[in-house]
Amino acid sequence: MRNHLPIKRATLSKRWLFGLFTSAILLTTVVVTPSLAHKTFLWPSKFLWNTGDVVGVALTSALAFPDLQFGPARDRISFTSVVLDNKAVGALSYEESDTFLNVKFTAERPGLAVIAMSSKPRFGEIKPEDASEYFDEIGAESSVRAAFEALPGSPPLNRSYSKHSKTFICIETCAAGNEARFVPVEQALQFVAVESDNTAFMLLRDGKPVAGHAVSVSAPDQEQRDLSTNAEGVVIIDSSMTGVVMLMSIWITLPDHPDGVYHSDYATLTVDLSQKG
Repeated sequence: MRNHLPIKRATLSKRWLFGLFTSAILLTTVVVTPSLAHKTFLWPSKFLWNTGDVVGVALTSALAFPDLQFGPARDRISFTSVVLDNKAVGALSYEESDTFLNVKFTAERPGLAVIAMSSKPRFGEIKPEDASEYFDEIGAESSVRAAFEALPGSPPLNRSYSKHSKTFICIETCAAGNEARFVPVEQALQFVAVESDNTAFMLLRDGKPVAGHAVSVSAPDQEQRDLSTNAEGVVIIDSSMTGVVMLMSIWITLPDHPDGVYHSDYATLTVDLSQKG
């Protein structure tokens, strides 16, 4: 009798927890904590260039911004876009290193440039004993955790992730083509600038504003700020933060079932707040 009771309780609990898990998906109330995540971002060697310069922008990952620690391979990149003065730049070259992947292009005319890169989805497994740490990182609800923990046999957690990075730089001036800052590119999750405020940025998922979502803002030698988008999907950076900053947010797409794939989209935007259009 003692051996059978736990099995019966686990079966009933699993059905109940799956209902809670499904409710969590329908409500889409996963609260993400980007401050705990590994940061992948674009880092220009400078934010103001001259016409004729060969511009270099590094894609890197690091535990702290703006450290250059780990560089992805070129074949990990699924999407690259460089727009200068509202015109696409087609002649791009890449340089791999241990600490960053450098994308280069010639600045043939003045104006604002928007550089964006996204990685291919990467799949992997998390050991069941490490799943709790992953759920902490994504801020998962208790029902999501409980449904996974109720799975029979202690399976690994299946996860995937994609990184979406963007930056704005200027070639002699930021005025020409400045409106490109407000236009989304082909990224699942991204930030765009807001016309009315140089310190305001909108978070978009599949082109639509994301309200009430966590955003972290990092700057060299400044304390990180953990903020949230407002009802319009806009986050406003405190005036005490100046110079170069990086915004970061994460969107978690929950699987239909607890044993499915948990997918994370990470978005970063690196900007120099001192630059004016």
